[in-house]
Amino acid sequence: MEAPGGQIDSSTSLLFFLQASDRNPLVFLVVWSCWKALMASTAEELSSVLILYAKVYSTWSIYSHSGLWWSLLYLGGWFTLSSIVPQPWYRGPSKVVDFTEAAFRTKVYPKKPQKIVEIDPTLTKYWAVMLYANWSITCLNFEAVLAHLSLDYTSDQIKFGKIDVDVYPDIAQEFGVSRDPASFDLPTLILFQHGQEIHRLPELSLQQDQAAKDTITRLGWSKKSVSFRDASRVIWPCADH
Repeated sequence: MEAPGGQIDSSTSLLFFLQASDRNPLVFLVVWSCWKALMASTAEELSSVLILYAKVYSTWSIYSHSGLWWSLLYLGGWFTLSSIVPQPWYRGPSKVVDFTEAAFRTKVYPKKPQKIVEIDPTLTKYWAVMLYANWSITCLNFEAVLAHLSLDYTSDQIKFGKIDVDVYPDIAQEFGVSRDPASFDLPTLILFQHGQEIHRLPELSLQQDQAAKDTITRLGWSKKSVSFRDASRVIWPCADH
């Protein structure tokens, strides 16, 4: 559409510009954002994800229209801002125990388990433990979900904990959890019963022919509290009491 004087209307020019250069990445990000909106466990997680996608789209747009150096300058500005003002960890009420390796092995998972003739009824029967890393945004977002679970279900028989696998890498290796930022292993939530692992999220596949399926499962597992309740539905009835 032409404006008076033969000039192209600016709104039409902008629409054509968007469709020609940025339409496909934008559509992809919108669809992906809708999927993440369904999977997000908290409003904070959804907000951080949408901001991240906006950064990705902006970087691509700047690179496409202004060149590499401007896009690098944009990314540098965001990294600097994120370093100065990082996203805070959850600081609300919680009954999650922050374990050292020694405490984890004493209370939850002894390195060399001994045969137990009679189980002490005063000891905690179930532990739900999150393996996490401080640099992981996904772990940061899941912290609030774990805290809310701990407030709702902590009892004499069920307790919640977490352990930093960057500080204690032997724990990550022992449970087959990758600390690589490119992996989908973090956070890993493991349910123990009397010192034995009985379930985990995301589930771990040991078969090589299941590698692709396992990757999709790790990428897409829902980190909402209902997911862990459903996975552990055998014990949640007793947790309510």
